[in-house]
Amino acid sequence: MTSPNQPRTARLYHGPGGGTFDPSVAAVILPTAVASYLVAAIAAPPGLAVLAGQLALAVVPIGAVVAARRAARAAGAAVPRVRAQLGLGAAPPRLFVAALAIGATAWYLNMRLVALVPIARDQTRALAQLIDRPPLAVALAMFAVVPAICEELLFRGVFARALGRDLPLAGAAAISAAVFSAYHLSLVQAVPTLTLGAALAVIAIRADSALPTMLAHAINNALAIAISRDELPALARWFERHALAAIVGAAIATAWGLALAIRAPNPPPIAPPS
Repeated sequence: MTSPNQPRTARLYHGPGGGTFDPSVAAVILPTAVASYLVAAIAAPPGLAVLAGQLALAVVPIGAVVAARRAARAAGAAVPRVRAQLGLGAAPPRLFVAALAIGATAWYLNMRLVALVPIARDQTRALAQLIDRPPLAVALAMFAVVPAICEELLFRGVFARALGRDLPLAGAAAISAAVFSAYHLSLVQAVPTLTLGAALAVIAIRADSALPTMLAHAINNALAIAISRDELPALARWFERHALAAIVGAAIATAWGLALAIRAPNPPPIAPPS
């Protein structure tokens, strides 16, 4: 049995800020959650496949926290906090500002980047049909709000924060972003998910929370969906007429948000439980 004041107990359940998983545990949670996503999406009715898969992404890390709490109680060790383990703890306001700046502008930069990548039209058409088919409210819920919660819970709340315990910020962000991009299994989404994933990982690690990244993810996806569906024609026309200004402005806002996150202080380390 592990004594509560032994380093191994603190390392398993606690990280900077008091609640990240050990990286080795997070490395098991993530593929388990992705596998659960695939199983749930295949087993669910076609209209509910995306929702079922996304919920499966969240169920696995939540289940891991429940298991960790039971194990801690059985061992007489400090019981991990649910919100902290899942990356749902409070974050400094400046990290929400950074998230807002990135979420509101990175989608446009990624849209311009994707336009430069030679991708078969049938792939872009398939993605567009998936987004355009349902009513706007349903599309925003299914492809903006739900992924912002479930994917951020897993990829930033658990995985990126766990990597940030032992790796430099750049390394942790790069690895988590690469895994996030690979998870989408799509050439069309490879570049946007890689760049956005890296920026969101930086925010989550600096904030020791996925709450700001949920905001950024939701805004990013919502704006991309609205523009793709031509729901904001005036804004779309402005972008077409002022492409250079839009690119420069979006790049400045995204870079400022990223710099604001990078310059944020690291969350304080937690003392081993006594």
